[in-house]
Amino acid sequence: MGNATTISNGELQTWLIDRIAFYLDKPAESIDPAVELARYGVDSVYAISIISDIEDHLQVEVDLDEARRRETVDSLTDYLLDLIGR
Repeated sequence: MGNATTISNGELQTWLIDRIAFYLDKPAESIDPAVELARYGVDSVYAISIISDIEDHLQVEVDLDEARRRETVDSLTDYLLDLIGR
């Protein structure tokens, strides 16, 4: 699993926000981890791209349906940390 096991909640959350901001072409500071991603315009196309990036970054397989049920960066971060066994 490489160095994914050493990633902290804060590091993962920051990385996720950076990826989401990149796809939405918004500044990372404008993404609130407690706000529903749909409110920022994250649709299924963005979600698939972001999940693909997550899989590459963490070297894990993400359940797309499960990940899409997580509506905020906070809840997605918690799900991913569980997935990598943190």
